[in-house]
Amino acid sequence: MAEEGFRLPGSGYAELVNIIVAYGTRDGASNPGDVGKLDPAHQASATRNNAFLTGIGVLRGGDKKLVTGDGRALARALWRGTPEEARRQWREIVAKDEFLQNIVSAVKLRNGMTRHALLAYIANAARVPRNKPTMSGAAAVVEILKASGLLRENEDRLVANFGEPPVPDDDLSEEPRGEPDGEVGVTIPSPGGEAPAEVSGSVSVDASRGVEARVVIQVQVRCTADEVEELGPRLRKLLDDLSAPRG
Repeated sequence: MAEEGFRLPGSGYAELVNIIVAYGTRDGASNPGDVGKLDPAHQASATRNNAFLTGIGVLRGGDKKLVTGDGRALARALWRGTPEEARRQWREIVAKDEFLQNIVSAVKLRNGMTRHALLAYIANAARVPRNKPTMSGAAAVVEILKASGLLRENEDRLVANFGEPPVPDDDLSEEPRGEPDGEVGVTIPSPGGEAPAEVSGSVSVDASRGVEARVVIQVQVRCTADEVEELGPRLRKLLDDLSAPRG
């Protein structure tokens, strides 16, 4: 980070999104005055966020700002209201910014943090005083990381997602999506305790009838001649257990 500290957003997340979308609609150079004409966000608000947006690679340039390729892709995703695409674009931006990556790492190392503790951590990491504007900017950073799918709310804590982000609730449907057949398996001991009997099953999906289980049982047992008499009762018990109605 620079010696003077990391420049946090100068407004909340919703207003930050408006500014990003406004910049992303322009083909050429733009400045805070131009943003004020295109979007309800005030010129002063755009100015307060320029340093942050430049720092994370959404904007570039000096007095006149140019939206970057990453910034334009993010702006379009936010404008279209497609959460999955916006999530993907935010993740690409976070992946290129050391400060934002460090925030996610801090949450992972602590196995989650309360919102208050995380906001304080962000302010300390940015080396800025903990005043109202700072806390608002820190909260916007948290919302960015949530929008990227890297952080999520878990009761009263914020925790990190590992790997790919979960599918959002609004993408879930009660209709089956044609998942491939799966297999399940269990084992039972043989009479002599040497080789287990193997029971395997498969589940097929019928789009018109929902999920329908189809179990195919294959039993393979190795046993001695003396153990054969004990094998029959054990197999009958297994079949009875499998066919018994479930409450």
